[in-house]
Amino acid sequence: MESLQAVVNEKEPILVHDQKEVYWQVLTSVDNNTGGVFFLDAPGSTGKTLLINLLLAKVRQKIIALAVASSGITATLLTGGRTAHSTFKLPLNLIQNESPLCNKSKNTALAKLLTNAKLNVWDEVTMSHKAAFEALDTTLQDFRNSKIMGGVTFLMAGDFWQTLPVIPRGTRADELRVCIKSSYIWQ
Repeated sequence: MESLQAVVNEKEPILVHDQKEVYWQVLTSVDNNTGGVFFLDAPGSTGKTLLINLLLAKVRQKIIALAVASSGITATLLTGGRTAHSTFKLPLNLIQNESPLCNKSKNTALAKLLTNAKLNVWDEVTMSHKAAFEALDTTLQDFRNSKIMGGVTFLMAGDFWQTLPVIPRGTRADELRVCIKSSYIWQ
């Protein structure tokens, strides 16, 4: 707890205006238990990871916050981060499965962790297939409630100018069709 507060004390004062705005919007959503999906789209080296780690430190002082990333390298940059596939037990055959679900049942310790988490952060989400995101949404709705992402506050971060999901032998149009911006979540 003390080390988390030390991170907050050190990093909060150095946030720039735009970072502060995102920081307080996400914290307000977590504190009021209103849920919601936030997207942090910014180029590399603009402080996304700093902001995410600060949010995790602030929230984890009181409640559960999960941090995942689309790649193992990025997951190592997040405090307590793991890959999205590992944490959420996402199916490996997302493209072939018409309505994929996360591979976990309600009675597992991991399911209880997902149910009790008040903040989920997914970094480099722009690299992920929208089916991964939608599988998690369906699973969280089943575990928690029927709101988007089960009503938990969900912060996604990435840069749409970087890598989109890889579609073997796919065209640019195929990549755009499966990126998270094409998900029903945004409608």
